[in-house]
Amino acid sequence: MQEELKESLSEAITQFNNRRTQLLQDAFTEGGEPALDKLVEEYDALRDAYFEILKRELDKNNPRYAQLTTATKAEADNLATSLKKLNNVNEIVALTTSVINLVGRVLIVLAL
Repeated sequence: MQEELKESLSEAITQFNNRRTQLLQDAFTEGGEPALDKLVEEYDALRDAYFEILKRELDKNNPRYAQLTTATKAEADNLATSLKKLNNVNEIVALTTSVINLVGRVLIVLAL
């Protein structure tokens, strides 16, 4: 599951990077500079979460490990799909926030 989670996060980051110009233009068009700043902040947090997972060894024996990584992987997959379709910037920000929150919960629960 850890490898799948890393792959899902990597895919979401890749999709963001592949569509960076359009996403940033859409964010600015839809909400001005605050929306643009929020999108960039969420992307940075997503990227940081991915690298944090890479740096740490997850405790696979923790009873909540499978549940949290499954939920995080599902949200990361949804984010990657949303980015591929260039969905509404607010949806992308919301999904990114959800993924980051779930990654944070994984790290906190596993006391990493």
